[in-house]
Amino acid sequence: MADEKGKYNILVVDDEPEMRGLLADYLRDVEGYTVFEAQSGRDALDNVLPKQRVDLVLSDINMPAMKGFEFLNVVREKYPGTRRVLITAYNVEDYLELAMKHDVGNLLVKGIPPNTQELSVIISSLLKNDIFGAGKHFGSGSNHTSYKVRRGDQLETEVRKVVSDLPKPFQTRRLELVVLEVLTNAIFYGVRHETAHHRETWDYEFELPEEEAIEVSVFSDNEKCAVSVVDNGGRLKKADVLYWLYRQVTPGEGNAPIGMYDEHGRGFFIARKYVDRVVVNIERGKRTEVVLMNYLTGSSGVYKPLYINEL
Repeated sequence: MADEKGKYNILVVDDEPEMRGLLADYLRDVEGYTVFEAQSGRDALDNVLPKQRVDLVLSDINMPAMKGFEFLNVVREKYPGTRRVLITAYNVEDYLELAMKHDVGNLLVKGIPPNTQELSVIISSLLKNDIFGAGKHFGSGSNHTSYKVRRGDQLETEVRKVVSDLPKPFQTRRLELVVLEVLTNAIFYGVRHETAHHRETWDYEFELPEEEAIEVSVFSDNEKCAVSVVDNGGRLKKADVLYWLYRQVTPGEGNAPIGMYDEHGRGFFIARKYVDRVVVNIERGKRTEVVLMNYLTGSSGVYKPLYINEL
């Protein structure tokens, strides 16, 4: 495994030597990647990227002279095959407008100590273009159950069954509500191509054919749980998810969110609010996966990262 990872080159860019060294040492010594370091975006553009093939750049946001978004925008233009990930010590929601502008879907949150297991999964998935599957966040000894959901009039029953398969501490009403929202989006928007503007006219009396069934997977171990919802419509776009999230956190008149009355997209904001991790994986025109993860302990962190991947 180390030999396989050694073929990938990762560049860590951060003006804080301690954090840069911590990330670089972990990725190099524990994960086995070939790792380069730069103390600024300018340093990376002048001294690393022109001389080395870099498969993925992991960059801080707040750096002097050249900010992380500006730096990654140059990387996107000059090195379009390079994966791009930003890291921050602050609230990710504060950067959603810039994430939209620069087409950045992965914003990690710095932590002491960092969640290395999560970092490992995210980076490996991006490097291999293997973004789908909640199971990669769990070891071989974890619990796993899968379902096929086909009937529109049995969604609440299916959600209760899904959540009841989790260990007791994870069986919360909030998780039920979020899973129901995500499952509803998958079956009505992803597969049946309904629109929010006519929700009152939706027909719930149907059964999807086997090839269109929604795939639900449930995983759990001693630390965390995950519910994965996959539809075979592939209608979702990364730009849309960023836009919907941005509208829900951006104040407008009276300090209310400008998207308070939006009829579409609020489900992702609700999921981020009530679940520790939301991972959105998209293969345009083929399938969409939304992974909902909750942690038992404080390892979930103060701020939540953003994971939106699109092939």
